[in-house]
Amino acid sequence: MKTGNMKKWAALSMTSLMAVSMLAGCGGDRNSGEKKDKETASEKSEIVVWTRDSTVAAVKSAAEKYNEQNENVEVKVVEQPASQMADQLSLALSSGEAPDIVSLDCTKVPYFASIGAFADISDKYEALDYKDTFSEGMIKSGQLEGKTYAVPFAPDVSVLLYNKDHYQEAGLDPETPPKTWDELIADSQKLTTADRYGYVYAGGDAGGHMFTFMPYVWNNGGEVLSEDGKTCELDSENAVAALSMFNDLTNTYKVTPPSVTTYSWNEAQDAFLTGKASQVVLGSAAIYSFISGEHDDMNWGACLLPKGPEGTEYASFSGGDSIGITSQCKDVDAAWEFIQFGLSKEVQVDELAKGGLLPARSDFFDNEYFNDTPEYQVLKEALEVGHTPVSLKYDEMYVPILEAMQTCLNGEKTPEQAFGDAAEAINKIMQ
Repeated sequence: MKTGNMKKWAALSMTSLMAVSMLAGCGGDRNSGEKKDKETASEKSEIVVWTRDSTVAAVKSAAEKYNEQNENVEVKVVEQPASQMADQLSLALSSGEAPDIVSLDCTKVPYFASIGAFADISDKYEALDYKDTFSEGMIKSGQLEGKTYAVPFAPDVSVLLYNKDHYQEAGLDPETPPKTWDELIADSQKLTTADRYGYVYAGGDAGGHMFTFMPYVWNNGGEVLSEDGKTCELDSENAVAALSMFNDLTNTYKVTPPSVTTYSWNEAQDAFLTGKASQVVLGSAAIYSFISGEHDDMNWGACLLPKGPEGTEYASFSGGDSIGITSQCKDVDAAWEFIQFGLSKEVQVDELAKGGLLPARSDFFDNEYFNDTPEYQVLKEALEVGHTPVSLKYDEMYVPILEAMQTCLNGEKTPEQAFGDAAEAINKIMQ
């Protein structure tokens, strides 16, 4: 179109627009306001978030707050049972119907990152001025080949819980829990009576062993996996020593229930809560059950897991939920804005901490919900020394690890044989 004709067309178009505007102002289109409202509503970005049942209440409340504050974005939250999250996410990805944001078990992130399920948020993560407040273990589980795909959202950590009344009855100082393996064994012996046992664990639960036993490997200077997650190191001397200590607790000193090697997670927890066992390794959910009134009759304490003779620092398992943006998300910036809101005090403290969940940021542990319970500071310390085994085949390690633990603790194999066989089996899986 020539320049002269373009000017004429532009002038004509402007005249037409003015005429339409005048008609509208005189009531020429009574529904114009409704049309504009509908157009605005249709332009809203919709962000769909999947989260596990353990965090859904907090995330839904956060979404409601966020939607009230943002006219251009609507966040919708979908609850997924923890046991089905991985399968449902795989199906959604394959059908092109993945959510925009996923909050899931941090141990599952490496696998999904490896298959391209997550968007690369490295630059966004590096720009956070509070990134140093996250658990190093959880951060590593959200990274792959130098890129970041997920950040911590609602962590959980393992700590040793103990019954203070039992300590007093056994002549132990309730304010001085065990700090070393030798002290743990000695205290457990004194705590064991005809009516109860000094220590209990979920011997029939593979995930339970990862969460409650593997910290003993780490705090004795051992490793579960190599740095690249491709080689199992449970056959190392320091790791085998941790299993030997556990075997001594169970079979030499007999401070655990006779059938402990078959205990489920709930059975181990119940043994502690009902006073049938004096010490157990659990996570933050148990502590919340004490302060929320479910078990307010128990006089309890918490401490970091005792260190082994070769250990230089304490250790804990950093589990819980990490959060990331899927590669099918159409508005990554809008999704990241909601994630940042999820990492703010308004959500981390006023939603998660209020409901007994741990904040992902260590600078948020000083809050009105935790200040009356000093044990939450133990959880903060545990978060700072947390480890997370990073593997693309994390769940596939469960069978060989459970078999190793049970065959040793049932007296069928020595600790060296059990962890040697486990390492061999896991290395084959990795290959």
